[in-house]
Amino acid sequence: MITDLETYKEVYDNIVADHEKLRYRIDYYKPKAIKELRNTKTFPAWKWYEYECPKSRNKYIIYYYADNKKSIDNPRPGCFLTINIGKGEFIIKWLISGYKHSNETPTKAVRLIHVYSKHFLLRYAERFLKNCTLGVIDSACRFLTRNDLFMPLEITEGINRNVAKYGEGGKRGFRVQDGMCFTQSWLEGQFYNDGDKSKDKVDAIVYVFTTFVTESDMTIEQRLSIDKEHWKKWIRAYMDFTDEATNGELTLRLDQ
Repeated sequence: MITDLETYKEVYDNIVADHEKLRYRIDYYKPKAIKELRNTKTFPAWKWYEYECPKSRNKYIIYYYADNKKSIDNPRPGCFLTINIGKGEFIIKWLISGYKHSNETPTKAVRLIHVYSKHFLLRYAERFLKNCTLGVIDSACRFLTRNDLFMPLEITEGINRNVAKYGEGGKRGFRVQDGMCFTQSWLEGQFYNDGDKSKDKVDAIVYVFTTFVTESDMTIEQRLSIDKEHWKKWIRAYMDFTDEATNGELTLRLDQ
């Protein structure tokens, strides 16, 4: 079972070890989900089931999402880890992402962990879904199904004039289909303070999703700043990928 004493690399590798069991359970629950979705009158609709992996004792939510009646027989599946630390309830998703530690270092694959706070998910339900009755699990099912593409952005003063008070970890966020996700983030690994980032070893990147805001609730200036950062990030990512792929330096394999 995952505890708050583990590093995030250990958390990630712990979850990955459960993948075979999770894939089996996703197939196992699907007929039951389809049967229950057929009795649903309103859409979108979703069904979720709790599953505890016998070996690790990690607790997961496996869910199935149907946008409309036509998608009932082929609902979109997904899963996430649920965990309680102290008095906090969190949802954890695990991914692999390309990461460039500095302008001089090539893009490499890195463990990426998204931690969704209860506050974030309830704000999403309130501000986008306009449904304050949804709990954390239902809100997570809706958010993760609707927002499967994340554009990482630098949070500038144009986007949040109070960004400085959140420190270095509060300067990054994500633009998704439904709005803006504000986060606290940090790197985990081995780092040197001699200015040579090529020697650093990044084991994991962690983003704690703290709050959600729809772009329609933001000012025109904020929306323009978001568009500007989105464009800059897209161009930079495209240029890095093209350059490294051309030069044969693109390495998207996880270091052990």
